[in-house]
Amino acid sequence: MSTARVLIKQGDTTYRFLRVETSNDGSLICFLDKDPQPLKGAMPIEAGKLLAESDHEKPVPYARFTIHTTGQVHRYSGGDRKGTSYIEPLHQLTQPNAIGYLSIPEASRLDLYDPIKHQADVSHLLEIPAEISERLTFLLEIGPVPMPVLSYGIGLNYEVYSLVTRMAAANLRRELANHFVEALAPSLFNSRQVRKDEAELGFYQRIYGSGSFVFREDSGAYVALTSVPMARAPNMTIEFSSPQLNIEMIPYAIKPQPTHKVRFFICDKGGRNKADDLRHHIRSVVFNARL
Repeated sequence: MSTARVLIKQGDTTYRFLRVETSNDGSLICFLDKDPQPLKGAMPIEAGKLLAESDHEKPVPYARFTIHTTGQVHRYSGGDRKGTSYIEPLHQLTQPNAIGYLSIPEASRLDLYDPIKHQADVSHLLEIPAEISERLTFLLEIGPVPMPVLSYGIGLNYEVYSLVTRMAAANLRRELANHFVEALAPSLFNSRQVRKDEAELGFYQRIYGSGSFVFREDSGAYVALTSVPMARAPNMTIEFSSPQLNIEMIPYAIKPQPTHKVRFFICDKGGRNKADDLRHHIRSVVFNARL
């Protein structure tokens, strides 16, 4: 998992604009990078119509978009899901796919950036001339890597796709002049085009090639992926080069259990070894779907 930030600099001041986080299955979460605030008089756009939101006295998060490996996209506002659209699966992108829009009244309405407090694996800077005090609207797009940035903006390149944040035209009603506005882009499809398990396998096979493979999580656990979804949740046997090593399975919290992956710890004499990457000791991995 990784975190990227897109920052806006105007004059001598740097603001947080967009935070992008990856998930273990290859999906992305894009946040308007502002601290939660009480929601007062919010008016987002849905299908070109102006909508009123309920007020919230307690701080609530600003907009975020979740872009799933299946191509299913959700928009959230005030902590609640507000809409869904469908684009190409992330391992089968053939063109730029519009995700949605983020529109801010002016750069100075964003929160300040502190490089010590707001750390990220990578940060990119967009510079806005000091004399500009008008609304700034950005289009989020995802497409095959590398993807050109067709207007002023930033491209974030990952293994399989590029996420582009670029300026776009906006024609908003007068009532929205002081509001942060977000909207989903039009959907390409009526439903997602692949199942979740197929999308996750397809994403990692684009990176590592076809066949079964094992990757390591930040927690020290491991996930082994099958080459295709199996008929049932599989059992797994691993042969190690050292007789001191064995595995401890970790059940998934969901039911039914996934049929395309298993999660486990590798244990040595001291039990679960979360410190060392022990994949180089793996000689073979065998799955059994218990047919």
